[in-house]
Amino acid sequence: MVMSETATLSTIIDARVKDAVTEFCKRRGIKMRFLIEQALIERLEDEIDLEAYRKRRNEETFTLEEVLAGLRKTK
Repeated sequence: MVMSETATLSTIIDARVKDAVTEFCKRRGIKMRFLIEQALIERLEDEIDLEAYRKRRNEETFTLEEVLAGLRKTK
């Protein structure tokens, strides 16, 4: 994902969490901004995937064998 514009996001978190994130970033040699941005993106993607799953979880499913058998019949 290419970010062309930046914005400031401010929040209040538990001091122990901030300390843990700061230490984690130092040990890994990454910027806190990068870690937090990636975590937010992953969470958003997970929520979108979960929403799609919930909408489709009751759809009929087919085994691979059934799909292959159907393909053979159309030839």
